[in-house]
Amino acid sequence: MLVQVMGFVLVLLSVLVNPFSLKAQTIDEVIDHIQDFYQKIQTIQADFIQETYFPQGPKEISSGKLWIKKSGKFRWEYHNPQKLFIISAGNTIYFYYPEAKQALAYPSGTTLGSKLALGFMTGRGNIKTDLKVESFQTLADNFWKINFLTVVNDPKVKRISLVVNPESGEVKEFSFVNASGEVIRVILENLKYNQALKDSLFHFSPSKEVKIINAQAQ
Repeated sequence: MLVQVMGFVLVLLSVLVNPFSLKAQTIDEVIDHIQDFYQKIQTIQADFIQETYFPQGPKEISSGKLWIKKSGKFRWEYHNPQKLFIISAGNTIYFYYPEAKQALAYPSGTTLGSKLALGFMTGRGNIKTDLKVESFQTLADNFWKINFLTVVNDPKVKRISLVVNPESGEVKEFSFVNASGEVIRVILENLKYNQALKDSLFHFSPSKEVKIINAQAQ
């Protein structure tokens, strides 16, 4: 699970879609709505369901809670099927396994292109400059699914997709395809914005028995 989760957080469904050139002006407006929506947001909290689809093998489902605070602070808590906390106050990202009493520490600026995935949500990126639209489609519930490629080539991420409200720009789910062909889809529920979140929520302060391993993304 570690590789899939790391790829999902630090980065960030491939279907047949309408060609981008048919609605260039409309899609530009929706992209503007997305960027504008998250520029006004200081904090995000939500429940999430993550579905990981492997090229060969069964689908894996996990769930938990997340908190995001500008600029660059986040906390993801996986509660099922195993506990995993991913915590960053900005400089270091910790992958903490409480049951194993072990944590991996990664420098945030060198790990798996987290800015490319959801940088516009955390205040560390801009969707209009970090990503480029590949294609899009209108879904049955009037939401849009937009497929992006990264502007800067990242061998770990092939495609990023967002399901958004085209009027408000709010992201309801996102997915990405990694280099090994795995598709990771995250559905956001019970979204709350601009709630007061203490900075201590994003600081990793383990007990003495927790082993911290300084790691480097490959």
